[in-house]
Amino acid sequence: MITAGLILLMIVMYTAQSLFCKLYSVKYPGEATDSSSVFSIVVGATIAMSGLIVCGFQFRPHGATLLLGLLNAAVIVGYNLCMVQASTGGPYSIQMVCVLSGGILVPALFSLTLGDRLSWMQWIAVLGILISLVLVNHRAQDQQVKRKSFFVHCVSLFFLNGMYGILLDVQQRLTGTEDKEEMIILTYAGAALASLGLMLCKHRRRCFSSFRQTKQSLVFLCVCAVASTLAIHLLVCIIPLVNITVLYTFDNAGVLLLSVIASCIFFGEKLSKINAVGCVLMLIGLTVISVF
Repeated sequence: MITAGLILLMIVMYTAQSLFCKLYSVKYPGEATDSSSVFSIVVGATIAMSGLIVCGFQFRPHGATLLLGLLNAAVIVGYNLCMVQASTGGPYSIQMVCVLSGGILVPALFSLTLGDRLSWMQWIAVLGILISLVLVNHRAQDQQVKRKSFFVHCVSLFFLNGMYGILLDVQQRLTGTEDKEEMIILTYAGAALASLGLMLCKHRRRCFSSFRQTKQSLVFLCVCAVASTLAIHLLVCIIPLVNITVLYTFDNAGVLLLSVIASCIFFGEKLSKINAVGCVLMLIGLTVISVF
């Protein structure tokens, strides 16, 4: 029950991150293309600092953790760049299906190679959840594909989101849970520094003006940073306790489901019949995978 409660709290934190990130993007006063970079830098720095506090500023990563952390930082930077490019090149629904299905399937296939197993009922539930992702993200009036590179970016997002989860899992398998804070620090400090470097190359002297915020955008950004920090610390604590296929299925599908509900409540968005069917199918799939 404690593990289930931690997973639920993690999903709530990631949903809060998604919700307030959307509000932050709307209220961000600078160029729209800079909002994701500023978000990555501020949130990454906050998470890295929290990791230092948790480990008592005793930062002594194993060699494997150092390598995997820096590699995961590169994965996050690549993911953010692909998200920006994909968002301007084609339908957001296809983009999100690729992101979420990659976050489930890639770690699931990897876990099979390590000997992890699910029951046949759980695999059916995973398949049902993957189908539900398509239904929930379906938009009748979605934009058309503008560039062929859109598909390249979507495929990249599929693998990058999956790789992020794999690297967090591999680190704990290789070095144990005592190095999890070092993994968090290396991942998010590395991603923040890389994003800052890219912004400096793009804007040069004008770079730091991109960090100016309104009162509202600053509040939303701070809430995002806190929610993201709590979510990642919960995730790395839960990884050793649960099959990663089950964990990442709940993570990706659960956050999408709560985000849809939050969008209906706070933004007045309406669900189509196809979206509603997808939500029901997702609830059934999550119930099956947790019970069987």
